[in-house]
Amino acid sequence: MLFRQKPQQSQMEIEILEQSGIVGALIDKYVKNYALVLDMPLIVRDIKIIASGSSYNCALLGKKFFEEIADVHTDVEFSGEFLCQSKRKPDKNTLYFFISQSGETYDTTTAAKTVKEAGAKTFAIVNNENSTLWDLCDYKINIGAGVENSIAATKSFSASLCALYLCALKIAQNKLRDVAEYLKNIKEVEKNIASVLDLTLNIGKAADFLAAHGAFPIIGQGENYALARECALKIKETSYIDANAYSMGEFVHGHVAVLNKTGTLIEIITSDFCEFETKTLSKIRKDYNPRSVVITDCEEDFEAGISIIFPFCEDKLVKILSVLFISQMLALKIAQKLKRNVDKPHGLNKVVS
Repeated sequence: MLFRQKPQQSQMEIEILEQSGIVGALIDKYVKNYALVLDMPLIVRDIKIIASGSSYNCALLGKKFFEEIADVHTDVEFSGEFLCQSKRKPDKNTLYFFISQSGETYDTTTAAKTVKEAGAKTFAIVNNENSTLWDLCDYKINIGAGVENSIAATKSFSASLCALYLCALKIAQNKLRDVAEYLKNIKEVEKNIASVLDLTLNIGKAADFLAAHGAFPIIGQGENYALARECALKIKETSYIDANAYSMGEFVHGHVAVLNKTGTLIEIITSDFCEFETKTLSKIRKDYNPRSVVITDCEEDFEAGISIIFPFCEDKLVKILSVLFISQMLALKIAQKLKRNVDKPHGLNKVVS
């Protein structure tokens, strides 16, 4: 899907708007006649995903896919943390995934070399076939996102996320699990996410409100915690605001005290929420009465100051991508309100070897 560049449109905004087409093309490439056409070991007992930055947040969502769709135990580790565990040898019965947009991320490629030398199987999710990581790994997917000019990862994140989802479906299919419903829904993903931002309410209003604050927490549960992490990272990278993500349940164990100072909170709560989440939010409201921004597809009244409401869809991948797009656009608009250079934030570069 092509987008005509608007006057003075940032690279970050262009790349946010390209995402539905990139995700659709990736699905069309690897899903043929209700089958996954990608190279994968026939038997996968355990998975470890190693990544840094936005790719680590993507890996947290991938863990959910592998465990829920394919029923495979999955661990996630920062690339740098993995490298510091010199006494721990890679497990040859584990499939190691490495995520890097450039394929040259220093700590991630170094970790992949360590695993490869130990004789374990390696899988690369990259955006560059002419890269160290691509050449190094046994199995691989080119996410096909094209050159990402903005420092803040947007389209490479959503494409890598989709690649992990496809890998989970492939492993499930190899295990003879019924994935027909997933494959039926996945063909509708591009259509369902193409107009999410056009149909979403109050992103600009929320950005104007949040730009006036120097720090605030972002909370979510399950997949929404991983998305809260990515939202916080995007806001930090582009606006230099000290936004920090917390698992909703963990937040009330002490961290909630920051509301005594900030009084401002972003909540991500979607239509698959559980009773625990509503009780947690009620407690936060009762104790602190924060000025909150809620990102949601629900019609329920969460007593938010501002609700960023996006269209409801039952499909989990669509729901995740919808929250992701909104988080990216929210970060962009906060940065623009503060007159930051979103494409070249001060002091930030792609961390490559």
